[in-house]
Amino acid sequence: MYKHLTLFSLFTVSTAVASTEQLTLYTEVFPPYNFMQHNQLTGINTKIMESLCEKAKLNCTFNVLPWKRGMSLTMSQPHTGIYSTSRTAKREKQFYWVGPLVSGHSCLYRLNERNDIKVSSTKSLQNYTIGVSRGDVYQTVLADFNLTEGQQFLTYSKKFEELKMFKQGKHDLLIGSSLTLTSQLMNVGMSPQQVTPVFELKHPALVGNYLALNKNTSPEVVTALQKALDSMKQENQIAAIIDQFVAGNINSTGETSPVAEQCLNGSAIY
Repeated sequence: MYKHLTLFSLFTVSTAVASTEQLTLYTEVFPPYNFMQHNQLTGINTKIMESLCEKAKLNCTFNVLPWKRGMSLTMSQPHTGIYSTSRTAKREKQFYWVGPLVSGHSCLYRLNERNDIKVSSTKSLQNYTIGVSRGDVYQTVLADFNLTEGQQFLTYSKKFEELKMFKQGKHDLLIGSSLTLTSQLMNVGMSPQQVTPVFELKHPALVGNYLALNKNTSPEVVTALQKALDSMKQENQIAAIIDQFVAGNINSTGETSPVAEQCLNGSAIY
């Protein structure tokens, strides 16, 4: 997941009647999954988590924190969780997991004018440069594709720096997703109409966004949350939440390829 830092901390509470189970949930600003609107935390996965807490009869407190701090607190404090996070092999045994929540197709994009860029496989990426946020899950993914940091990909600790470098043409490719691309590009004054998708990334670490729970969380709580999520999916409640936050079609480039359908049209995975 992207590890953008936030400059504030917001506390909201969703309480189920007569429940004594307490759960503190952390997340970051990462639209459209979690973000601030009218001084309130909202977003696709936030709305889902609120519903899960209600269905599971949990008193849940939602906190927006810098990603590293939220992750650290979840690992060290009981009755805590962090959501819209990647379920990587390294993290697998560190948490209990509920999900998948909603995520998008992870894709590579080029500037429209860069017709020279052709990507048909991960091996093709050896010929190009990509920028990523330092510590982001994509850093692990690119390394697993046998790409070398400092050559095919560069990492940045400064917020939006990889986007700025891409906009200036100093990187060949940008990593984004079918759901996050619009808000991503907006941070540097760009729109999806200025980029063309060239390749969808496939990797075990990109299987979706999840809720990660501290290992001291009771199995009953984990089970109740997962059952609540499964119920939402069976009752087709997830699509309605997605529609609240994602435009139906952002493909104005004229692209009709399968990769365009997956990477430009707000396609969701859950």
